[in-house]
Amino acid sequence: MKLRTGCLAGVMLAALVLTLGLGCAAQPGAGSEDGNADGETITWTLDTYFPAGLYLADGVQDFCDGVNTRSGGGFVIEPVYGSALGVAGPDVANALGAGTFEVAYTAFPYLSNDLPVMGVMGLPMLCKNNYEGFMSDFVLQPYYRSELATRNIAQVGGLWSFPRQIVWSKSPVNTIEDFSGLTFRAGSAEATMLMDKLGAEVISMAQPEVYTALQRGMLDAILGSTATAIGVSAWEVLDYGIDLTVSLGGSGLLINQDAWNELPARYQVIVTEEASRVAAELNKKAITEGEAGWLQLTSKGIQRINPDPALADEIAVLAAPIWDQWALQKGGVAAQALAELRSVLGR
Repeated sequence: MKLRTGCLAGVMLAALVLTLGLGCAAQPGAGSEDGNADGETITWTLDTYFPAGLYLADGVQDFCDGVNTRSGGGFVIEPVYGSALGVAGPDVANALGAGTFEVAYTAFPYLSNDLPVMGVMGLPMLCKNNYEGFMSDFVLQPYYRSELATRNIAQVGGLWSFPRQIVWSKSPVNTIEDFSGLTFRAGSAEATMLMDKLGAEVISMAQPEVYTALQRGMLDAILGSTATAIGVSAWEVLDYGIDLTVSLGGSGLLINQDAWNELPARYQVIVTEEASRVAAELNKKAITEGEAGWLQLTSKGIQRINPDPALADEIAVLAAPIWDQWALQKGGVAAQALAELRSVLGR
């Protein structure tokens, strides 16, 4: 690699933060002890599709700043936001494994086409809220790491829980019938399966293209978190936020395995500790920032719709067979991971 210049909910959350804070894909100490003894700075590039300014992007910057400060100039991670390197979300694993860049922060469902197990959390209506999402991260993390390793990728530090994915649209959505005919950007194959059942059409596109597509009328709606809605300036191109949890999804820092192996051990320790620190902070913000995002969006004109709980129940009935179908199609590790998670969640 080159050198370049409730009580149960509370228990679940606490267990997740503590446990994820201890995890890493490659134990510190595996890298070279001598490393850059000649004084030349080791520079890595970190790619993320999040634009600067969102709280998740702020977490990336916080991580980089922490690593860079503690490394004292010997090792630097430079973040690049908004997919500015030109790699679309679904292609991140291939680019990272090939060494196009050394680090990526991404939502795991984006990687599900190549690594099916990464899409388990993206299955529609599987998790009802953030707390179930935290438990799902806890169950799925070993599966993620095992599959990423087959692509020359290490997942270092704890998982960064992804906010609830809900519906943002140009027209109000209060019933199943309201989905029919809408053109969605769903973001994952798993969400697409649900949109098909609801009678919506799905267009696949990279995150940076979404605003223009909404502006030009190519899209009627998107699935995403409040952070996603803020990132696309939803108040300029959309009118409604439907507070219906369609899916959740894990995310985290992924590192090219060759780069990680070559990194001096002292820097591996710093990277792991900073990744775990930021993960614990962002897991709390997955809840608090979601509501803060709503306040920002509604203040700019987005109308918040709280649909009848019966709508979620109706959609869940449609979604349940999707889980079985998905497991049959994917098989292997993905099916095993889903079965374990459904047992834990009681569904």
